[in-house]
Amino acid sequence: MRFPAVCVACGQPAGERLTLQKRRGQLTRRVDVPLCAECARRLARRSGREERLLRLSWLAAAAAALLWVVVALVALPFDAWWPRLLVGLIVGLAAGVWVRRALARRAVAAELPERRAVREAARIDDFTWRDMTLAFADGEMAERVRAMNPAFTQNPTPDAATETSATPVEELSI
Repeated sequence: MRFPAVCVACGQPAGERLTLQKRRGQLTRRVDVPLCAECARRLARRSGREERLLRLSWLAAAAAALLWVVVALVALPFDAWWPRLLVGLIVGLAAGVWVRRALARRAVAAELPERRAVREAARIDDFTWRDMTLAFADGEMAERVRAMNPAFTQNPTPDAATETSATPVEELSI
C-alpha cells in the first residue's frame, strides 16, 4: 500500500508515521500512514482529565483486584485456603480488567478534539483475511491514495455512515 508523502490529517509534508491497527480475533491489520510533525505532536498531547483517568485506571484496577482477593479469602466457605485464593485471583483479575477498561473508555471520551481529529483522519474501517477497507476523512487524500494504488477498488460510502459522522468519509478497499 503506497501513500503520498503528505500528512493524512492536514496535507502538509510528512516526516512521521501513524500506525493504524485493527484487531479481530487472532488477525491484526496494520498500516503505516504519513503524518506531519505538527499532527504527531497533536496526537501525543493529552487533556488533563484524560491523563488523570489513565493514571488512575492502573491504580483503581490494582485496588479492585486486591479487594476481591481479600474478600474471597475472608468470605468464601471453603476450608482450604488455596481454593479461596484461586477464586479470589480469578475474580480479582476480572474486576481489575473491567475497572481498567471502563476508565480507559472514559479517558478516550475526554481526549482533546484536535487529537481526535488526527486519529480519525484515516482509519481501518473493516477487514477480512485477504482485504481491508480504509476510511479517510478527506476525500482528496482518498483520491491521491487511490491514484497511487490503481489495483485497489473503491467501495461507495453508505448513506447511513455519512449521516452519523460529522465529516464525510471516503473509503478505499484493498
